[in-house]
Amino acid sequence: MRKFTILSALLCLAVGSFAQNAEDENIKKTIQANANAIVQRDVDAWKATMLHDPAAFTTFISRFGYNKIMSWDSMAATVERDWKANPKPEVSHIKLDSYQIRSNGNMAFVDYDAVMTPTDMQPDIFPYTSEVRFHNYETLVKEGDQWKILSRIRTLPDTYTSNSDHDMEADINATGYRLLGAKKMNEAIEIFKLNVKLFPNSWNVYDSLGEAYALAGNKKAAIENYEKSMKLNPKNESGTTALAKLKMK
Repeated sequence: MRKFTILSALLCLAVGSFAQNAEDENIKKTIQANANAIVQRDVDAWKATMLHDPAAFTTFISRFGYNKIMSWDSMAATVERDWKANPKPEVSHIKLDSYQIRSNGNMAFVDYDAVMTPTDMQPDIFPYTSEVRFHNYETLVKEGDQWKILSRIRTLPDTYTSNSDHDMEADINATGYRLLGAKKMNEAIEIFKLNVKLFPNSWNVYDSLGEAYALAGNKKAAIENYEKSMKLNPKNESGTTALAKLKMK
């Protein structure tokens, strides 16, 4: 009798483990389908993986900022507007890995790594597009026999520890533009000049300094810096336009 009881218990454990593994795989399939829809910019496929609920939300967190969109209607409208305005896929592949899944009945909590590969890889040219590693935290709800994503918190952990030259250049540039926005022209110019000194081979720092000089009314200095920017990056369309306008005045 005791042997039968032990065998029965082991069998139940095995069945329970198999069922849990099957649910975990279904959860992963939903998350992968969502990632595929993002790569393909397929709105209908993306919607099919989401729970259309007023409590739905998505949040993005990095050291550069925090953004949250509340409710399914707002999320759907944001995605539809963005993908319609920018139909060309910006990501060629999303690799999902390191899953941690905790589920109980009809609700699951999942966190995992998502490495996005941009379609236009240029790790040495501004804006330095290269692979980006996100760590996502998601809540999924089972609707019928399908798992749907209710909420997502997307974090960019590398931004909190990276001290690369690219990060430094971008941070200094962002400070300069904040000063421009506050109408502190002279201070902004000094910040952009510092960026030029630190990163003399970057076309973008000259472009920004040229923009600041143009806003301050220093046409000669603006043209000089835009020309330096164009020499480093002849494909800089915004610089070409700005330079043409300055030379017409």
